[in-house]
Amino acid sequence: MSEQKSITDQHGEAPSELAASTCSTLPPVLDVCCGPKGMWFNKHDPRAMFADRRREYWKMEHPSGTRTANIDPDIIADFTNLPFPDESFALVVIDPPHIVREKTSGMVARQYGNLAGDWREMLRRGFAECFRVLRPDGVLIFKWNECNIPVREILQLTDTPPLFGHKSGKYMQTHWVSFLKQNSQDGGA
Repeated sequence: MSEQKSITDQHGEAPSELAASTCSTLPPVLDVCCGPKGMWFNKHDPRAMFADRRREYWKMEHPSGTRTANIDPDIIADFTNLPFPDESFALVVIDPPHIVREKTSGMVARQYGNLAGDWREMLRRGFAECFRVLRPDGVLIFKWNECNIPVREILQLTDTPPLFGHKSGKYMQTHWVSFLKQNSQDGGA
């Protein structure tokens, strides 16, 4: 693991601002809404920095048995205001909350969070932050489930056009969308 991961693990909080010199100690991948790291093969992959706005463990009784979740990011950070220098990562992954609900209840909302208030502005700012910390020619992977909101509405919240995407899941409601951050000298995003 990188030196920066060790520092943030020890203190349990993100520093308000990371110096540009620490950029070289950061891993190449950032997951900005890691939650329980459900999509990761290795939930402790040293090539990635895992961020979330909370750290918690919970256990919930369910008709099919006891369910648990461990939200244990490397760094506590809000994806709309990331504490990293510009152009720090080669790959950024974002799987933001996708359930519109004022209060966090239920298993999925507890694990992944919920959208409340002005969620469109929150997602707009989140996309902007992801592209800010992404290197030129870096890739943003966006995961979205259409249980409440169609992906076409969410993609309108960023000026960067997607490259390609794929639907998955039993009901084909989960979309995986890839973006490429253009080099600013090329006139792109």
